[in-house]
Amino acid sequence: MVDTQRLFLVGCEVFTRELNAAIAASERQVDAVWLPKDLHDRGGKAMMGVLQQRVDQADPEKHQAVALGFALCNNGIVGLRAGTLPIVAYRSHDCIGCLLGSRKRYEDEFRAQPGTYWYSAGWIERGGSGTHLAPPSVPDVSDPQWQRMVKKYGEDNARFLWDELRAQTAHYTRLAYIDTGIGPQERFAAEAKKKADDRGMRFERMTGSARWIQDLIDGPWDDERFLVVQPGQQIVATYDGTLVGAA
Repeated sequence: MVDTQRLFLVGCEVFTRELNAAIAASERQVDAVWLPKDLHDRGGKAMMGVLQQRVDQADPEKHQAVALGFALCNNGIVGLRAGTLPIVAYRSHDCIGCLLGSRKRYEDEFRAQPGTYWYSAGWIERGGSGTHLAPPSVPDVSDPQWQRMVKKYGEDNARFLWDELRAQTAHYTRLAYIDTGIGPQERFAAEAKKKADDRGMRFERMTGSARWIQDLIDGPWDDERFLVVQPGQQIVATYDGTLVGAA
């Protein structure tokens, strides 16, 4: 029997292509709202507050559950409370694990090569300059980041800060692009490779998977990959390998 459960999705725009593809392929009806990638930069408490506002927009007359298109993301979902509807969330450190297809694969990659900066289609087209990726050794005068720094600090100070940023990110030696097979991957991968070449980083194009992302929409919501927060419960951080729990 087809499950016609209607979901309310609160998604990070990093997953826009993958989650929209999942919605298009699903038997379920999904109403989605999207939040900007830079929400992560506001800090965990501020991020959770915005997420709570959006989660609370779900209509219990129409929806049966809230699907959360966010990972733990620096504890940005910790404290999120389910109202009248259950919330389904990823048990993942961040979006990288979801895009790679499993938490274990991400953890294995991190242990093997911790100095890796990750890119995906969403990170590139939704403003993927990032704060952790070292800038090129010589700033491009047309680079918006460089222009903002010059405007704010003056050219001499901007150059000093530019060099400091390079020094702080020197431990990154690999730029890995995750190819999920959704969207114009050749274009995005080429953009990622150029960023790596400009910074003297080793480039690797990795095969990702949209399976975990699809299963947020379709299920099954198994306990290993997903947390289901029942009405009245809130998300808490756990330290037993499950990452998040409900209390």
